[in-house]
Amino acid sequence: MTGAGLHQMLVLWAYPVLLCMAIGTDLARRLIPNLLVAALIIAFLGAAWLMPLPDLKVRLVMAGGVTGLGFLLFSQDIVGAGDAKLAGTLALWVDPVLLPLFVAACGLIGGALALMAMGGTRMETAAAAAPEAPPAALPYAVALAGAGLILHPYSSLMLGT
Repeated sequence: MTGAGLHQMLVLWAYPVLLCMAIGTDLARRLIPNLLVAALIIAFLGAAWLMPLPDLKVRLVMAGGVTGLGFLLFSQDIVGAGDAKLAGTLALWVDPVLLPLFVAACGLIGGALALMAMGGTRMETAAAAAPEAPPAALPYAVALAGAGLILHPYSSLMLGT
């Protein structure tokens, strides 16, 4: 397989499939496997090696910042650790200029997800809504991966395909 063919496989196949897997595992088990996050990082490094990115340093700094913010939110029990890792990893794939759009898309998708979750809960009795019961966690990989998939066609990584 040529370098261009491998780059196409990573950008056009591996990235979207891995994001769909993240959505599926988060919906099914409220879990984003570390192996999946590692596969996304390895796929990005392969794509960046095959088609050098002039903004690689910026992407790495952004990914570190997003991961750090994610773990700060995790320490406050606001997001899950898998969400923090996935967000940081996706910051590698998203062009730096598109990061604000990525954050906005995550917020919009996450808001819609929260509204759907609220609409899906019905309180049959007062006992069913016990104050001791913790709120169900939102599968936020849906918002993160969804935003990543929406912006992917506009990525500079797509230029080499």
